[in-house]
Amino acid sequence: MGKNRIIKILGNVIGNIVVHKILIKHTNKPESLNHLESEVDAYRDNALEIANEFNWNKKDLEEIKSEALKKFEKDMKKYYSDVKFPSNESDKLIEKTLKEIIMNLP
Repeated sequence: MGKNRIIKILGNVIGNIVVHKILIKHTNKPESLNHLESEVDAYRDNALEIANEFNWNKKDLEEIKSEALKKFEKDMKKYYSDVKFPSNESDKLIEKTLKEIIMNLP
């Protein structure tokens, strides 16, 4: 696959990680915490594997962040509109998650 396609995929996976991190922190269903945490771990492993395929420059990282934010906003609106959280929290989590993934590459 080409790098542009991988950027979209990686953005979607990071968006999913952030959705689950927000849900862990702000869920209305505490019985779901174990499942949510395992989902974060699974998505993180997937993201690390995907990210390892290319070298990433600043422009690529900005595109990945943009894709992640789109995915996050779409899923939160569609599936979790009842979960309330500070609006700036998603941007911070996307940035932090992207750094965790890119910095952990071999």
